Amino acid sequence: MEIAVARMLSSYNQFMWKNRDLRSTHLPLLRTNWQVPAIVVVYMLTVLKYGPRFMAQRKAYDLTKYIRIYNIVQIVTNGVLFSFLVYHLLKRPTMSYICQSVDFSETTSGYEELYIMYTYFVLKILDLSDTVFFVLRKKQSQVTFLHVYHHAIMVLIGYYGTLFVPGGHNFVLVLWNSIGHSLLYLYYNLAMHKSPVAARYKIYLTRMQLVQFVYLALHYGRPALTGMDCGFPHLWHWTGFTQTLFFLGMFLDFYVKSYLGKGGVKDDKVVRKSD
Repeated sequence: MEIAVARMLSSYNQFMWKNRDLRSTHLPLLRTNWQVPAIVVVYMLTVLKYGPRFMAQRKAYDLTKYIRIYNIVQIVTNGVLFSFLVYHLLKRPTMSYICQSVDFSETTSGYEELYIMYTYFVLKILDLSDTVFFVLRKKQSQVTFLHVYHHAIMVLIGYYGTLFVPGGHNFVLVLWNSIGHSLLYLYYNLAMHKSPVAARYKIYLTRMQLVQFVYLALHYGRPALTGMDCGFPHLWHWTGFTQTLFFLGMFLDFYVKSYLGKGGVKDDKVVRKSD
C-alpha cells in the first residue's frame, strides 16, 4: 500500500512539473506542488471538525471590526483586479470571448495574463477567511455544503488554472468573479452598518449572481459541447461548464427557497451562503 501511494505521489509530482507553466515557479504558493492542496485539506478540517470542536465550550468571538476591515480589503482588491483586467482586455482588441487560447509567451502581455490569474488565485485563498469567521462567531449553520464546497473548489480551480491555463478563456471567469465579489462585499459592508440601502441592493446583487452563472455556463459550454478548438484545453472547457452548472443549480434552489418561497428571505445573512 505504501509503495502504491508513493508511486502515485511521484507520478503526480512528475506530471505537474512536466506540464505546468514554468514561468510561475518563482511565485509564492506555486513553488511546490503540495502547498495549496494541503491548505485546502487544513481548511476543511478546520471549519468542519476542529474549529467547531474548539468553539464548543467557548463564547462567540466579536470580530465586527476585523470583518469590516476584511470587507473593505475585498472590495478594493477585487475592484482593482477587475479594473486592471478591463484595461488589459482593452489593449487586446483581437481577444475572442467565444474561445481564446492562453498567451504563454515571455512578453509583457503574456506575463500580465499570468499575474492576473495569480492575483485571482490569491484572492480565492483570502476568501477562505469567510468560513473561519463563521466558525469563530459560532455561526456554524452558515457553514453549508454549498459554501464550503464553493470555497474549496475555487481555490483548487484558481491554483491549477494558474499552473496550466493562466489566462485566455478563463479571463471572463475572472472578470465576472472580481466585480461580483467587489459588489458582494460592498453589500456585506452596508448590511453591517445597517444601511437602509442594503435591503434594496440585495435583490439586484442576487439576480446579478444568477446572470453570472448563466453567462459562464454558456461561455464554457459552447466550446465544450461543439468541440471548438482554439488552443484552449477541452478539459478546462468541460471543467468550467460542469462546475458552473452545478453552482447554477444549487444557487437556483437557494434563490427559489429564499425569494420565491413562502415568507421570502428570512435574514440578511443568507446571501453569504452563495458566495
